[in-house]
Amino acid sequence: MTSLLQDTLYEAQRQAPAPSKDFYHFTITKKEVILKSWKISVRAEHRKTLPREVRKPNSEFLEEEEMHKQIQRVFGKDTLDYVLNLCRGHCDFIVRMPDKLKICILSFLDTNDIKQLSETCKTFQKLCSSEEFWEKVKLRRQEKHTNAVQRVVVPASPKVRNYNQKPERPVWMQRRRSTLF
Repeated sequence: MTSLLQDTLYEAQRQAPAPSKDFYHFTITKKEVILKSWKISVRAEHRKTLPREVRKPNSEFLEEEEMHKQIQRVFGKDTLDYVLNLCRGHCDFIVRMPDKLKICILSFLDTNDIKQLSETCKTFQKLCSSEEFWEKVKLRRQEKHTNAVQRVVVPASPKVRNYNQKPERPVWMQRRRSTLF
């Protein structure tokens, strides 16, 4: 399954906490950890300082306590924990799948499950609120309805539903409409 992953697993950039003005760029690939830093200072002795780059294989990074401290200071403990898990091979495959495949899989969920899923992370929140996702849900429900009608003969009902209109979203998923004027 790891062969399906992209080469870059994680990438972040941030300015170091005050009083430092240094800038850091952090990249995790399948095989190595890359930490680039730029010294930013008004002092004359730091003006000719070149950017610094540290490359470590994932196995060596797991043992580098000093690098862990530096990453925790700049990016935070949560980022350090996440990166350590990536280096150990614990990847979140569902989040990294292509959107079309995720939409196909998630279209089988009912609205309560979709709500709970959208609250787990920003990726799923964005996906669950997309038009493409709700179109797929609508198609899935139409197929389900068509299959149910074919299996069971349903007497004529006075309430006729129009399946050509846009899918009805639950109240919690409807977007706020506002104007900029």
